[in-house]
Amino acid sequence: MKQMTIRSVDPDLENAIEEMCRQRQWSVNQVATHLMRKGLGLTTTEAAPQPIGSRLDEFWGVWSAEETRAFDGAVVEFFGQVDEEDWK
Repeated sequence: MKQMTIRSVDPDLENAIEEMCRQRQWSVNQVATHLMRKGLGLTTTEAAPQPIGSRLDEFWGVWSAEETRAFDGAVVEFFGQVDEEDWK
């Protein structure tokens, strides 16, 4: 899905969008997507849109023990050992 930038949003529209965000506890992106879909007749629902879906799933998860050791080793190699006394 593409990203869009909307320019020259007047203060009344900005305030109305921010108010809708507060009322529904939605993000600006969710409100804008909902209003565009509703305005174009693509939805009649009042439910919050879920624009991301599963597109970011490949970035979620945890590191294996081996990946953790490799990362920790690279940090020590690049930055040196952390002195615990510096953080007290």
